[in-house]
Amino acid sequence: MIKIGDYNTIMNDRNIFNQIVYTPLSEALLLLEKRRKDPELMAKVEKLLKGDIPEVFKKDKKYAVLFRQISTPDYETNRFIALAKENNLHPVVFEYHDDIFSPDDNPFKYSLGILSIHKGSCKKNNTNLVENLRIVDFNEHRGNKLNEVKTLWSEPLIDFHKFLFNDHFKDEKIITWDGSGWLKSKGAHARDYYKYVFLLFVYHGIIFENFLTSKDSGGDFSKKIVLPAIEEVMNMTGVKPLIVPIEPFEIELDDFWTYHSLNVKQLIKDRKKIKR
Repeated sequence: MIKIGDYNTIMNDRNIFNQIVYTPLSEALLLLEKRRKDPELMAKVEKLLKGDIPEVFKKDKKYAVLFRQISTPDYETNRFIALAKENNLHPVVFEYHDDIFSPDDNPFKYSLGILSIHKGSCKKNNTNLVENLRIVDFNEHRGNKLNEVKTLWSEPLIDFHKFLFNDHFKDEKIITWDGSGWLKSKGAHARDYYKYVFLLFVYHGIIFENFLTSKDSGGDFSKKIVLPAIEEVMNMTGVKPLIVPIEPFEIELDDFWTYHSLNVKQLIKDRKKIKR
């Protein structure tokens, strides 16, 4: 039985946390190549998943995966796509449209309903110039499933962000996949399905993510969901899932990653006119 250690100790020591959770990108690429040539490991993972491997991951490709409820072209997604391309990985945004819209305790979900438009930076004090545009009535939709949430002009929120995503990445080959059904088949809660998510990143690809150690809801998620899931995968397979951070650790909490480019403001105006 593999024991990764006391969770409280891990959460209080960033170096230990990083060693347990992450694999450096250069090493992850080598491990991915090696594991894809290990029939015993591949058979073990397929058995653990009971053959239920999403169709999107069945092709003989090396995948880079971003797990977000809705795909949107914020700065974080742009960085993810750049990292995938630089390392010859096929980018996939693994979505969860059945998740609950809870903007009060989830910064990413908040950013889906109030878009921060990056207008540049102030040279005087080196701060970002941002305009926040509300596109969702939080009081009306808080607690609804994301696929039920609509914009202020009555367009499904998912459709709007998909429009932004497709407009921004129109020249890129990016797969977006709603894994809601697959996730629900693994359990009703993140503590049930996260080990299965991580099993996909034993040899199918690399998941890019920054998990938090701070004492906010993000840190709580790492302690209660992420660390137990990693430990389970290690016990089931003997290896760590391949997790690589997207953002540099020193700026991973910066709001900048949820910003959208300036042209999105005009796209919102145009979309409102079209949908009226």
